[in-house]
Amino acid sequence: MKRFKAALLAAAVVAGVAVSATPAQALSHCNVGGGVVICEYGVSVYTFSNGTKQEFAIGTDLAVWTRWTNTSGTWTSWTSMGGEWRSGVGIRTQQVSPYLFAIVLKGTDGWLWANWRDHNGNWTGWGHLPDPT
Repeated sequence: MKRFKAALLAAAVVAGVAVSATPAQALSHCNVGGGVVICEYGVSVYTFSNGTKQEFAIGTDLAVWTRWTNTSGTWTSWTSMGGEWRSGVGIRTQQVSPYLFAIVLKGTDGWLWANWRDHNGNWTGWGHLPDPT
């Protein structure tokens, strides 16, 4: 698990998880799938091997919000995953299973945080990654 966390940290840093010092109220808002998200942070999409998708975005409350499709392609409503973030959502995968992945973000404390999804769709909860310095 330490190797995986270190790899996630390196990937997040290399991928350039963007940090914005701009207050949320100064950021522009976009309507996406019936929800309002911060445009500058974008929407991240993970596509599963069965063709279903899961989207992640930062809402106007600065929490991560997610929605997904079922096998017929119908989208769910947006659901909050909580937190208060200052970056877009980075998605990091493992080669072990196409259903195992993590989302990585920069918190208001300046740390990188991750939440891991298991093959059953359960999330571990937020945990900070080792200090990059």
